[in-house]
Parts: sequence; structure tokens; C-alpha cells
Amino acid sequence: MKNIAKLVAVLLCICMLFTSCIPAGQSVDSSENTVNSQKVENLEKLCKVWGYTKYNHPAFLFGEKDWDEELLNLIPVVSEAKSDEVNDILHEWFVSLGEINYGTSRPGSKPIESEAVVQADTNWILDEAYLGEALSADMQKMGPVPKIDRSKAPVKFSTRQGVPNFKIENTDTGCSYQTEEERLLGLFRVWNAIEYYFPYLDIMDESWHDLLNEFIPKILEASDVQSFELTICEMTAHLHDVHVRFIKSQPLKAVVGKYLAPVNMLRTEEGQWVVSDLCGDCPLQAGDVILKLDGTDIKEVEENRKKYVSVSNDEKLNNPLGVYLLRSKDEEMEITVLRDGKEETYSVKGTTEYTRMARKREKSHEILDGNIGLINPDSLSTGDTGTVVRQVMEDLRDTDGLIIDLRQYPSDTNMHIFLSMYLQKVGTVYNIMTVPSQSVPGTFIKQEMVSMGVTPASFYYEKPVVVLMDESSISNTEFSIMDLRTGDNVVVLGNTSLGTDGDITELPLPNGNGLWFTSCGIYTPEMGQTQRIGLSPDIEVYPTVEGIKEGRDELKEAAVAYIQEQNAK
Repeated sequence: MKNIAKLVAVLLCICMLFTSCIPAGQSVDSSENTVNSQKVENLEKLCKVWGYTKYNHPAFLFGEKDWDEELLNLIPVVSEAKSDEVNDILHEWFVSLGEINYGTSRPGSKPIESEAVVQADTNWILDEAYLGEALSADMQKMGPVPKIDRSKAPVKFSTRQGVPNFKIENTDTGCSYQTEEERLLGLFRVWNAIEYYFPYLDIMDESWHDLLNEFIPKILEASDVQSFELTICEMTAHLHDVHVRFIKSQPLKAVVGKYLAPVNMLRTEEGQWVVSDLCGDCPLQAGDVILKLDGTDIKEVEENRKKYVSVSNDEKLNNPLGVYLLRSKDEEMEITVLRDGKEETYSVKGTTEYTRMARKREKSHEILDGNIGLINPDSLSTGDTGTVVRQVMEDLRDTDGLIIDLRQYPSDTNMHIFLSMYLQKVGTVYNIMTVPSQSVPGTFIKQEMVSMGVTPASFYYEKPVVVLMDESSISNTEFSIMDLRTGDNVVVLGNTSLGTDGDITELPLPNGNGLWFTSCGIYTPEMGQTQRIGLSPDIEVYPTVEGIKEGRDELKEAAVAYIQEQNAK
């Protein structure tokens, strides 16, 4: 035993000797991790300080300083700073921006508490241990921002419902994201725009602040446009906002392939993907249940795609995940389906074109068998919406019931305003919209949206009305449903809507691309959540595999049956 003990002692000494001889430039992994961790912490603080200052300091609001140039100059200095140096560097920079003077004797004011919904967490500004006493004190001197000329500010607000406008942001088509500074500029621009102008941070599954710490290392590891955009896709997927997408390119196509199976799909109540419509030559058939893509279970394919695609929740995947699901890098792909209880595998030739299932109907409105009127909102002519809707309702005035199909996207987003004038005697609040505060970034102001009710230019339609809805009902269709369902004799039939509503804004990115995201919140009249969970129908109906196979519209059939039942009472 003594000999063994001596041998162990000798080996330990040898190990210590080799460890102590590691050259200074070849530190052990733990040391590297410490350095990298410090860099990430420094950059995280820089992102937050720069972003809050960007949207609040008069030097940026009046365009006296270039906020991007200031950041690009700071990144290399802050990146390599020691932990006890960062606050002094940032405070020195903050002071260099000049006096906090908004050029008016009228101070800004915070929104009334009862009318405000606070989204951004800015408590870190009060934390002297985090920022240092001097920087914390000086940053607290900013805002609330008074009413000022925002023509040169990083964000201004449209007159229509106060939607934030970022169009002044700098872009450069020569930007290739090959440098850390370019990629960090893009990441910090996106993170702060979301932090202060996205209305649904409170219903995320994780903290937006925690994601910053997670994605700084990932953006540092990126190397070009595609890897940068994929990283942004992965981060914004956590928003679960279907409005989120790149405008000029869809980087996920480069990963999953440009070839798409020429089919449209629906999802059943059980979450099965079912072929509903063929868009070209294809051996698949309506009613086929999708099981596998190139030998991979379709559920696994879902999970792989969801990493980069922002979906409302795990129950609502058709939009936008459906356009990425049956994709391949090869023109020929193998798709396994369940057909008539038997598993079959087919070779399917992909296409680079995509035809949505919700194609425009030929008629804006018609009278079905049984004297029931049908309105197809996606086919209403544009122009004078009030006149168009008035003519439609006059044509359907003597019908015994009315179906409004809001599985379609209205050709005019104001359609619901004029249509509601025929469906209820007295107008009522149908939802609450929250719009960004111009004084306090990160705070949203409540606005009541009120339907019209019958006017001298309309008439009261007293027969039963059914509004059709399913998980393809998104954005303005959901907004329209909330308005129309307040009608006196209206029911909503179908299945839960997608859960993505509110005006969209565009954030230009450094290389000239752009990112869309929701910038106004939509709630029920009682301030109940709609984002991510969708609107629930009054009468729940789902398509079935058999119905799809037979080419039936089971929701419309159920609507007709409901109207007939009501009239028989």
C-alpha cells in the first residue's frame, strides 16, 4: 500500500509540473471560458446602455450624433475591457454625448398608470452595483421624452394608430456581416427594437434579457449574411410572433432546401398534417396524412424547423411552418403518408413556386342553396369600402342567414368597420389596442376600439350570422372577427385562430434587409390575452380526414346547418 501511495504522489507531481509549464498564450479551457464570459457580459451591458440611450437621449433624438457610429466605436473598446473598467468607459461615453436638453420647457410625462401597459424591464438602470453610481445617476436623467420633432430620431410614429417607424435606420448593401462589429450592430439593433417596441414581452416563455446573453456568443460565432440571419431567426423564434420574418430573404430555405412539395395542407383536431389540395402534378391525394419526409418522422421535421420559425404555439403550426415543412434540397423527395389505413411512400417532385390554399374566390358574395348569403372577404373589390359593403349587403338583404368566411384575408382591412354597421343596433367596445408610448419607450398605451352600430347609411340585418374561423385566421382577420362577433345575432364557428394580431412594423437591418414584427398589442375588451392563444369559436368544428378526402367544406356545412336550426325555432 505504501508503494502505491508513493506512485500516486509521484504522478501528481508530474501532472502539476506539466500544468505549470503551459505557455502563457495557451491557457487552459477554464481561463478561456472566463475571458469569453467577460466579453459577453461587457457586450450585454453595452447593448442595453446604448439601446436605452439611443431611444431617449436628445443627441440621438435630434440626429446630432450617429447612433450606429457611436456603437461601432465602442464595441472593440468595451469588448476587451476588464470588468472594473466597463462602467467608467460607458459613463465617459455617455457624458460625451452632451447635455440632456430636449429643447422645450415643457417636460415629458409618464402615461397614466391605469392606461399603461409596461413591457420593457428597465430596472437595471437603477442598479448602481450593475452600472456604477455615476452612470446609473446620469441615465436616470433621461426622459420622459416631451413632444418633439422626431424627423431625425431613430424612431418616429405614424399618425395611424402610433405605429413605430424605423425607416431612418442606416443601411449599407455592402455590409456582409463578416466582422464582429457588423454582426453585433445588427443584433443590438434588433434586440433593442424588440425590447422597447414589441407589445408582448410579458407572454414570452423566457426573459428577453436572458436571450441577449445567450445569443451574443452565437452572433460572434457567425461569419456571413446567412449565419447572421439564421441566428436572428433563432432568437426571434422565441417571440412566438408569426408576423416575424425577414423581408428580402428567407435564410431557412438555404438550410432546408428550396424545393417544396406541390401540395397545400390542413391540420386536423389531432394535429395531423393532411393534404388538402394539390398545386400541380403529384402522386399524393387529398386526405393523405403526412407521416415522414425523406425517412424522417414529420414530428421530428416540425421540431427542426421550429428552431428558426416563429410560431404561435405547438398547436398552431400551419402558418408559417407549413411552407417550410415539406421542403428538400433535392428536387425529388420521398414522402410517406397514411392512405386508407395503409402506409405508402411516394417520390414527389418539388417546385420552387408556392400556391397558397386560400386562393381568391371568384365571387365576392353569393346566395347558397336554402337562401343563405355567403361573403368572401378576400374577393371584395377595393376602393370605396363603404360603398362596396353597402352593395353586398343590399344584394343579401332578403336572405335567411349570412356566412362571413374569415378563413380568408380581407382584401380591404377596413371591411369589418362597415360590415359591423349592419349587424348590431348599438356600437360597443370590441377590443383593446395598446400602442407604443412616445414619451416612455417600452410602455404601451391602451386604446378602446369601438364598433359602429347601425347608421342612417345602413340597415339592421336581423337573421342569424355565422363567422367562419380556423388557424389560418391571422392578424386583420382576427381583428375583424373581434369586431363582427359583437353583432347581436352573430356566432363564430370553426377552430381557434392563429393568435397573431396587431399592426406590423419594419426594422431595416444594416445590410439593407428588413425584419417585420408586431408593434401594437391586441386584447379582448376585458384585457384578456389573444396573442399566441388565438380567439376561441362559439361553436367548435374541425375538418376531418374523410371530409378533406371527399372535398367537402365541413365548416361551411356546419354553418348552414346552424342557420337552418335557428330559423326553425
